[in-house]
Amino acid sequence: MAGALYLLTYTLMIRTLSTLLLGCLLLAMPMAAGTVSITVNSNGGSPFTLVDGSFLPTGAIIRVGMFDLSSPANLATVQYSDDFTSVDALFTPLAENIPGAGTIFQTGATGDNIVINDLFVPGAVYGQIIDIDSTYLPSGTQLYAWVFSTDDPVTASQWGIFSASTGWDFPIEPGSSTLATFEVDEVVRGTDTGTELRLSAVPEPAGMVLIACAAFVFAGRRRRTPTPSLLK
Repeated sequence: MAGALYLLTYTLMIRTLSTLLLGCLLLAMPMAAGTVSITVNSNGGSPFTLVDGSFLPTGAIIRVGMFDLSSPANLATVQYSDDFTSVDALFTPLAENIPGAGTIFQTGATGDNIVINDLFVPGAVYGQIIDIDSTYLPSGTQLYAWVFSTDDPVTASQWGIFSASTGWDFPIEPGSSTLATFEVDEVVRGTDTGTELRLSAVPEPAGMVLIACAAFVFAGRRRRTPTPSLLK
């Protein structure tokens, strides 16, 4: 009887130690990151439009991500610079074939960006970025929609950058966020007319050079023009 009791006690001790050891091993293992998702939706809200108020064409790209606006200089660059590379350097995008940044799940999308897909009405957008690593951005990070007039952000002649002070946040695992256009209350570039979110024109580099040259010539002419007192 004593031998059986001893064997039972020994067996229970071994099982308890095994369970504790397994628990310690699990705690020591790195936890796999969960995923979150982002939805972009203009249904029931203002559509994105060109400068003239016409709907964006099907396939026009919307980049979703975070802008570094931590300094006045950065904000000024995003608001006023027409150099894509300079603005892009301050942008952390979702999707776009970046590890951990998610993948596009959208009717009509053929690449790595959300696009205008006319899902509900002409010019409308509805699409998702799924399987985003929940640690890709800090939860609560404000998100922006960088909207382009064509399917090529680098050469697009019109941009818009829109966000919302509430609701447009990087979600907490295992949640999701919807970037609905009816929530937009921050326009970094473009115009909110109340019924449309209009893009703004991006001057081509050549055009900017001509403007600068004209300003230089005009300034030179003003310097060479005699003052009225010298003409007397």
